[in-house]
Amino acid sequence: NPTTGRFLTLHRLKQPIILLSSTTTTLSPSSLSRALDSLRSFHSLLHSLSIPPSHLRLVATSAIRHSSNQSELINLVHQTFGFHIDVISGYDEARLTYLGVLQFHPFYHKTLLNIDIGGGSTEFVVGFQGEVKIGISLKLGHESGLIEKVKGYKIDVVVGSSGSIRMIEKAIFMGYSAGLVNEVGLMEGCRRDWKFSKGELKGLVERLCEEERGGGEGNGRKGFFKGRSGWRSVLRVASRFNNKKRMTSAAACASISQEIFTGIRIKIDVLLDDKDLEYLEAACLLHNIGLITGKKGYHKRSYHIIMNGEHLHGYNTEEVKLIALLVRHHRKKFLQLDHDSLKDFTDEMKHKFRVLCVIIRLSAILKQYQSLSIQSVQLSHSHEGFKLVFKDSSANNVESVPADVDEELRKEVQLFEKVIEQKLSIVVLSSTSGS
Repeated sequence: NPTTGRFLTLHRLKQPIILLSSTTTTLSPSSLSRALDSLRSFHSLLHSLSIPPSHLRLVATSAIRHSSNQSELINLVHQTFGFHIDVISGYDEARLTYLGVLQFHPFYHKTLLNIDIGGGSTEFVVGFQGEVKIGISLKLGHESGLIEKVKGYKIDVVVGSSGSIRMIEKAIFMGYSAGLVNEVGLMEGCRRDWKFSKGELKGLVERLCEEERGGGEGNGRKGFFKGRSGWRSVLRVASRFNNKKRMTSAAACASISQEIFTGIRIKIDVLLDDKDLEYLEAACLLHNIGLITGKKGYHKRSYHIIMNGEHLHGYNTEEVKLIALLVRHHRKKFLQLDHDSLKDFTDEMKHKFRVLCVIIRLSAILKQYQSLSIQSVQLSHSHEGFKLVFKDSSANNVESVPADVDEELRKEVQLFEKVIEQKLSIVVLSSTSGS
């Protein structure tokens, strides 16, 4: 989500391939073929999700950056798939790695050294509060003055990222601690001629940080960290109670909700802000966790898991209750303003709850009809009211909703119109309609 900076993993696909050997900087025909075969898998996945090109960014790193015929691959990929490849600098590679670490670890207010051992280069980043102080990308096998540069900063924490660090950890755990560790954990056909010892890696980190021991926890975990910890706790709970299918369904609900929220927030009297969007997205991700024990009454079980499990860290009591109530009432009973469950809320919060509730209720129904992409929803506004357009690959013609859909969706549209006080029309576009 580019407006909030929150990430949610929907699919994982990783295909390691060798592009360059240690004896040449030229991409061979076989390397180009392997690259195309790999990208074909990614292209199929993106196509199945109907991800528009405007939502994609493809970046190439060390191997392509150092190849003498990179333009050949770039042109070939563009001609074959329509993808534009952005060859990023070593500094940008290091910077993006650091920003990725901040998404999932509470180190925003700490001076962080990140080490990312890749296939052809190693990135070192010193960052603080989202700003890169030092960003260096080195070819494997040398330090190039790195020690002196890093020692100018007080390092609070060191983070190792990427699979190579994990392979080193795994190798040490399995007993490869004496002498050299050679080609640990690499798949057949992907072997390298590099060697390293655990002592060399340990020595590098110790030299970088030998004068920087004792960086305490401090008070910097508030602010940015507090907000991130709340969202991370939502993801942990959703991942714990949902399988892959339910997680994908919950993410689709969140995507539809976000589109509706963004489209109506400036067109209604109730003041909505980014925190309200976070509550809504959290409720969408958690609305079906109660299905873990069966469908009947699952919305009530989801509510009790949130309220009684003390799972959502980083949110206050009122915020947790708001998320839990949205989860419980995404289906079945819709609460009136004077309902006892809302008595602890301010009048402003009560009105916000009702708006957020009609959004999640409508989204939960619509995701059942949406069989293509979580990206394919658009909400527009005119003097006639709101118009929500989404794609359905099972539809053969352009249909108007609610005239040709079931009673449940029709009721939710009527409820939306009552709370928002504007008309809502829904249009389903078939994937073959071309409109």
